[in-house]
Amino acid sequence: MRSIGDRNSERHETPTRFQSLRKRYRSGLHYLGGLIIFLIGIQILTGCLLVLYYRPNVRDAHDSVAGIMTDIPFGWIVRSLHHTSANLLVFVLALHALTVLLSKTFRGKRAPTYFTGLLLLLLTLFMCFSGYLLPWDVLSVAAIAVGTGLPREIPLIGPFITELLRGDVAVGSATLSRFFAFHICVTPLALSIALSLHLVFIKKLGFYSPPGTDKKRIPYFPDFMLRQSTVWLLVFAFLVTWAILSPVGLRAEGDPLAPAPEGIRPEWYFLAAYEALKLGGNLTLLSSVGVTAELLTLIVFGIVGAVFVAMPVLDRKGRGRVWTGFVLAATGLFIALTFVAMGRPDPQIDAAAGVAERVADFRTRTVGYLAPFWLSVVAVTWFLGSSIRLRDRITAFKMPGTFREKDRDDPLSAEDE
Repeated sequence: MRSIGDRNSERHETPTRFQSLRKRYRSGLHYLGGLIIFLIGIQILTGCLLVLYYRPNVRDAHDSVAGIMTDIPFGWIVRSLHHTSANLLVFVLALHALTVLLSKTFRGKRAPTYFTGLLLLLLTLFMCFSGYLLPWDVLSVAAIAVGTGLPREIPLIGPFITELLRGDVAVGSATLSRFFAFHICVTPLALSIALSLHLVFIKKLGFYSPPGTDKKRIPYFPDFMLRQSTVWLLVFAFLVTWAILSPVGLRAEGDPLAPAPEGIRPEWYFLAAYEALKLGGNLTLLSSVGVTAELLTLIVFGIVGAVFVAMPVLDRKGRGRVWTGFVLAATGLFIALTFVAMGRPDPQIDAAAGVAERVADFRTRTVGYLAPFWLSVVAVTWFLGSSIRLRDRITAFKMPGTFREKDRDDPLSAEDE
C-alpha cells in the first residue's frame, strides 16, 4: 500500500493541465524567430508582385492601386496578404521582444543579439510607416502629414528630420517618391543587413531556451524544420483566409491641400503614440512653458525607448524585478492606450469609387474555394505531424542519453526491465 508521502510526490511530479499548457506555450516561443523570417519572406514576395503594377507618382499612384485591386487577377488578395502579413509581422516581433525582455536573454554575451533585434523592430515599424503613404488615399496622406510633422518639435534637428522625410515643406510628390524609395530600397536593405547580423550573433553566441521549456535537443534538419514548416503552413493558411474574408479597402484619393478628416488615426501599432498625443494636448500647463503635446509625447517615448536600449547595462544580474516591473508597466500602458484609441469612433471617409463593389464581388466568388483549400492544409498538416512523430522515434533511438550507461552495451537489458 502506498504511503501518503508517495502519493504526494506523485502529485507533485505529475504536471497539471495549466503546467502542461504553460510548458507548451514556452516551447512555442522557439518558433517565433522562424515565423518572423517567414513573414518577411511573404512581405518580399507580395511586395515584388505589387511593385510590378504600382506607379510611384502623385497623379497615378491611387489609380494604380485601384487597378491592382480590380483589374489584375487576384491582385486584391495579394495586396490584402501584404497588408495583413505586415500587421502580423509587427505583432510577432513585439511578442518576441517582450519574451526576450522578460526572460533576460539580453544579459552578458547576448547583448549584440538583443541590439540587432531591437534594430529589426525599429526598421520594420519604419517600413510599415513608409508603405502607409503609397496608396495615396485620404487617410494615408493626412496620417503621414501628422507623422512627419512630429519630429519638427525636436529642438535643433527637428526641422531637418521633417524635411528629410517629406522632401519638401509639405507632403507632396517629393514625399511620395522618398517614401517609395524608403519602402522598397533603403529600409529592406538595412533590414536584410540587420537580420543577417542577428542570425550571425545567434549562431555565434548561442540560442537561449526560456525557463520551463523542453531541454531535449533535436536535429535542426529535418526534425525542427518539420515543426517550423507546420507553423508556417498554418500561419499562411490563416493569412490567406483573412485576406479573402476581410480584404483591405481603398479610400478616396488624397489631397495634401485638403484639411484632415475628423477622427483620423494610424495603424494599431502607432495607436498608443496617437492617444498619448491627444492626452498631451490636454496639458495646457506644459504648453504655457513651451512644451507642446508633440514634444511631450516624443520625450516620454524617447525615455522609454532609451531604457529598453540600455537594458543590457541596467539589468545585468539577479532577478531584476524592478526592470521586469518597468517592462510590464510599459507594456500594460501601451495596450491600454491602444484599446482606448481603438474605442474612438472611426473617421467618416468615402471609399474609392467602384473598388469596394468589385472586391466584394470577387470575395463572394472566392469564398467557396476556402473549403478545399483548408482540406488541403489539414491533409498536409497531418502528413507533417506523422513525419514529426516518426522522426521523434528515430531521434529518440539515435540520440545519446536514451539508455542508461550500463544498458548501452546491452540494449536488450532495457527491454527486460
